[in-house]
Amino acid sequence: MTLKSIVKYLPRIIAAIILLETLLFKFGIGGEAFLNESRSLFINLTTAIFGHGDFEAIFRVGTGILELIASILLLWPKHAGLGALLGVGLMMGAILSHIFFIGIIVGNDGGQLMVMALIVLMCCTKVLFDEKGNVLAYFGK
Repeated sequence: MTLKSIVKYLPRIIAAIILLETLLFKFGIGGEAFLNESRSLFINLTTAIFGHGDFEAIFRVGTGILELIASILLLWPKHAGLGALLGVGLMMGAILSHIFFIGIIVGNDGGQLMVMALIVLMCCTKVLFDEKGNVLAYFGK
């Protein structure tokens, strides 16, 4: 494996691993404590946006499904650009949500969620730049 291929594929792998790891929380795969932490975060977010937490499950599971799709696309060479585009959109939403609604430090995480979102954003931006021709081809450009 050459250095060029490592530089090309490592951002895809890093972003996909981080996105897949967060599914432990969003889907409750990691146990009740993980699920409760995720519920609390999304209740705070939906309360800040809508004035109530009734949409917590829709936002939490919907975000999880989109992150799963982005992860799969990032690891699928033919569609990595679309996964990166989706990842950039998701991470911009996550970062803006942290800045404006839920705070940079959530619970006792020391800003870990925000840092992970920034890492995924940087990785997906790199992949998007590398795959810009493929992404434009999807949209007929």
